[in-house]
Amino acid sequence: MDRTALIILDLQNCFITDKTKSLPQKIKEHIELQKYNFIIFSKFINTENSNFIKKLNWRKCQIAPEVDIVSELSNIALKNHIFEKHTYSIFKSKEFVAFLSQNKISKLFFCGLDLDACILASAFEGFDLGFNCEILYTLSGSSAKIETNTFVKQIINRNL
Repeated sequence: MDRTALIILDLQNCFITDKTKSLPQKIKEHIELQKYNFIIFSKFINTENSNFIKKLNWRKCQIAPEVDIVSELSNIALKNHIFEKHTYSIFKSKEFVAFLSQNKISKLFFCGLDLDACILASAFEGFDLGFNCEILYTLSGSSAKIETNTFVKQIINRNL
């Protein structure tokens, strides 16, 4: 039987917008109803030498309170596992990859933000590394246009 992990990507103050403000409560309710072997949060920290600053000139998400997990989920995050990352994919965190291996986790459920960036990159990398990956679309969002999310879902469904 697969050992499972719910991977909640980047539910941080910096990324909450009018389009995504309902996600924290939806995810909290999901956690209360579903059972996973592990609940894992990613926390994106933008660093001065990142391509987000150097190439995209995007300087947000460097310090608190922007980098903090949203208040609705902060207690859950603190009771579980939080892995910092400095790029799109959570798999760039060596600690995260080691945690999955040590705990023999094979089935990953992704949700959070942004579907067209971090979720997409993490799901593809997880797939490439041999994990069984599933996106929980109703618990995922993006600040991108609705059309972008529609195309991203088509890309994910075609490739995973």
